[in-house]
Amino acid sequence: MTGLNHAVTGATVAAAINRPIIALPAALLSHFLVDMIPHWNYKVPGGPAGRIKVMILDLIMSLSLLIVLALTVNAIPWVVFFGGLLAISPDVMWLEFFLTGRTSIKGSSKRLVNRVRRFHLWIQLSETSWGILVEAVWFVLMLTLIYQVI
Repeated sequence: MTGLNHAVTGATVAAAINRPIIALPAALLSHFLVDMIPHWNYKVPGGPAGRIKVMILDLIMSLSLLIVLALTVNAIPWVVFFGGLLAISPDVMWLEFFLTGRTSIKGSSKRLVNRVRRFHLWIQLSETSWGILVEAVWFVLMLTLIYQVI
């Protein structure tokens, strides 16, 4: 999923729970659950430079959305904001790939980060170009939930 969808999902989870001790870990776990849904594969023209541009745009949009949600949703603002940030955070482990185009699974499989990376790859059942449609629907669903239900 894009960072934008992880952000809106984490914020929605955090707002729904609205108790930091439970909401923040749940928002972090939402990252892995959402990545099990078919989604966009971040393949863009231009190699690493194109990926970096998309990644920066995604981050700017995600942070902007989290600020708006924190200020407008009927929940503890910092919980909403940090719930969204925590939901994005597992993708930081792929930063080397986004910057260079090379896989970042290196070294010993005993390293915790490599175990998490392998798990993260394993749960992503479908990353496709048409997954952007799934992401668009998911985004609208999460926005509807955070403003209508919560």
